[in-house]
Amino acid sequence: MSADTDEIAAAFRAILSRHLDGQEIAPDDDFYAMGGDSLTALRVVADANEQGIDVTLRDILHHSTPRTLAAHLAARDDEAADDRPATSGLTATDRALLPPGLADALPASALQVAMIYLCDSSADPGLYHSEFSWEVSEPFDEPRFRRALAALCERHAALRSFFDLGTYSVPAQLFHRSVEAPLMVGAAPDRDTALDWGSAPLFRCGVEPTAGSFRVTLRVHHALVDGWGYGRLIVDLLALYQESPLPSLPQGVEQAFLDAEHAQLADPAAAEYWRGQAGEPVLFPQSARFTGAADARESMEFPLSDPLVASLKGRAKELRVPLKSLAFAAHAQALAVLTGQSETATGLVVNTRPQTEGADLVAGLYLNTVPVRVRARGSWPDRAVAALVAERNARRHAAYPLAHIERELGRPAFEATFNFTHFHLYRDLDGLDGLDVRGWRVRGKPSFPFRVDFELQGLEAGSRVVVAYDPEWLPEAQAKRYADLFEQALGEAAAA
Repeated sequence: MSADTDEIAAAFRAILSRHLDGQEIAPDDDFYAMGGDSLTALRVVADANEQGIDVTLRDILHHSTPRTLAAHLAARDDEAADDRPATSGLTATDRALLPPGLADALPASALQVAMIYLCDSSADPGLYHSEFSWEVSEPFDEPRFRRALAALCERHAALRSFFDLGTYSVPAQLFHRSVEAPLMVGAAPDRDTALDWGSAPLFRCGVEPTAGSFRVTLRVHHALVDGWGYGRLIVDLLALYQESPLPSLPQGVEQAFLDAEHAQLADPAAAEYWRGQAGEPVLFPQSARFTGAADARESMEFPLSDPLVASLKGRAKELRVPLKSLAFAAHAQALAVLTGQSETATGLVVNTRPQTEGADLVAGLYLNTVPVRVRARGSWPDRAVAALVAERNARRHAAYPLAHIERELGRPAFEATFNFTHFHLYRDLDGLDGLDVRGWRVRGKPSFPFRVDFELQGLEAGSRVVVAYDPEWLPEAQAKRYADLFEQALGEAAAA
């Protein structure tokens, strides 16, 4: 490497070490294999940019060791304009129609509109309503909690927003300057009533005090926040309750996300790519007979033991792939054996949060579920690398909305979804002195009929795999067969 390349590589080794729990990073250590993920990568990008290193999330995705990343950056031509998204927003006429007193107004994302449409058409009050509940082992201080909840609403604009799908040239998300925080003391939020997306706030909070402790339940419409954003709300609420300082939030994160979505929709290559990924064959022929909104009301799970997780992490590190890629390859293997097809298209939940400094601190809906085609053949190293390559290729067009993919196909883009979640955000709770939080309960209902959640360090039950399915779409025996095959594949991947 040249002197410049050596200098960049050394800087990245120091940055990666800071964001990977102080691990010593060698020039050829892979960021993802060392435990990095997309949200950690956002912090790495922000840190590097702050030091004057012009790097993007895409650079780290495709050049994930300090040596290869430094070489790429040193040799890269000045092509910054190629990555600048087109702008998107409301028209001047739209803005003239806005009611007075709003803090802001933006187009609603395609995912938000799709969620709202499905909620309305299903008439299911639980659909896309997420609920987290936890116990705090200290006496309840109501005035302090009300101040904390009000400060949370002031901090996160999403909590002050609502939707108008008909007045303007595009569906819009409107943001009040302030809202009255909906706190109920003595009861949990009502699960039998859907939140009205046309009026803010689109969340409810309940506190049930007991002797020496209290239970908090937060119910939020998923059109406002994704899973990471939900965690951000919980951590910030508890920090505010403890009167602990919080970092300031960046501006323009939502607009940057909308710009990326707009740019992808204007790119013919994105639509073409997803048509190829979502092509036939059908995995489950009986699904063609299914009509109506999906309700994955049944589920089964199996634990991911600490030794198994340690073995999977070690194997992923040896193969120089993220743990997510190894787990995704095992998912593809289980589907292949279940269906008798060596190549499968499955939905993969991907992070589309903008690479703005501090974007991980903002609560919002920054994700997508996209069809990814994976071949389940060859050795486990080959399968893991194939899964990694498939996900990396998908990320080039990750902001292209699933609703548009399915509209162009005229059918669902996939039949099974896979979501890999690592709950390291909740480590921030450890820094809240004297606050003992326990007894987590989590509820949520997406509209996919067959979904697989691989959870590391989950709040409710530790590390586990949850298989949720609609029994009218997928028979219990097939769901159980898939779960057994996935557990078996994970064991094989760890031991290979």
